[in-house]
Amino acid sequence: MKKFCSRLILAAVSIWMVSVSATLEDAQTLYEQGRNTEALAEVERVLAMRPKDAEARFLKGIIYAESGDSSGAIEVFAGLTQDFPELPEPWNNLAVLFAENGEFDKARESLLAAIQTHPSYSTAHENLGDLYARMAGMAYDRALEQDRGNESARLKLSAVNGLFAAPRIPSSDPQPAATVAAATPPPVQQPTATEPPPQAASSTVPPPAVETEPEVSTPEPAPTPVVAATTTAPAPVSQTPPPAVEDASEDLVAAVRNWAAAWSGQNVDQYLASYSPNFTPSNGASYRAWASYRRERLTKPKVIEVELSDIQVEQIDENTATVSFGQKYRSDNYRDEVTKTLTLNKANGSWRIVAEVSE
Repeated sequence: MKKFCSRLILAAVSIWMVSVSATLEDAQTLYEQGRNTEALAEVERVLAMRPKDAEARFLKGIIYAESGDSSGAIEVFAGLTQDFPELPEPWNNLAVLFAENGEFDKARESLLAAIQTHPSYSTAHENLGDLYARMAGMAYDRALEQDRGNESARLKLSAVNGLFAAPRIPSSDPQPAATVAAATPPPVQQPTATEPPPQAASSTVPPPAVETEPEVSTPEPAPTPVVAATTTAPAPVSQTPPPAVEDASEDLVAAVRNWAAAWSGQNVDQYLASYSPNFTPSNGASYRAWASYRRERLTKPKVIEVELSDIQVEQIDENTATVSFGQKYRSDNYRDEVTKTLTLNKANGSWRIVAEVSE
């Protein structure tokens, strides 16, 4: 089990209060930057003012888990399941922590609770499948301990372990060895000027009637050397250079500036349209969870200003590029300044973001 939800989706929770302080915004940003100690301090400031704040508690549990404090994280998520039993994410994270501690029965019950509250929550379904597979593997292993000759258990254990084995990296040259060998034949041995060609060496002894004319027994030079020389030294074939990749720097800069303008204008639909459906959030959340989170973050502040500087474009190929720049963000309750790199792919004539990293 490795599906650990790091975002709490609150858009559909009717009991959630709309106000979230700037301190929690700071904590979320610090967490995304990997500064867990500072993020936790900001979370504690929020909880000192609002002890029941669901999002702050959820982030606290995430920070505890990533910092190795499993018992602290379990306590936080267990409390959330008591106060907000309709939310599947705390149940799921509680199950992951139980499974890591070897408490598989508790993990199974937590996942079933997550699925009961939200039947379409695919992460919990996948984790439940992983959990059952691990439990099956342990049972087959115990069967083999009791009977090393149990081939049925051995085969089943191998199949279960194969579900979690790292995929084999395919060879970079998938061409069969026989084909490669056939494509590069050994050089043809050419006869020398003093050595008769193989055909003459293998000819039969001439009959006595023509022994007085030995010159007849010497055949004319075979054309093989000429043919071989032609086939082993072909004329060089002119190589056509690959077509140059069209410079898309202007289009890429325009796409990034439109993205920043949509963000500043709090135009959520245009902002999200700047991202590919294949966009991968840096924290491992699903695209759907990330989009819900970003929609909330863009619509809450009264004012947002995003300023870009020193834009650098690196085009990798015709359909892939990275754009790096300095980014200044300011809203009515938060501001920061980072260096950001966007990876964009071109699809249907438009450049869209597939990954972003902030430093």
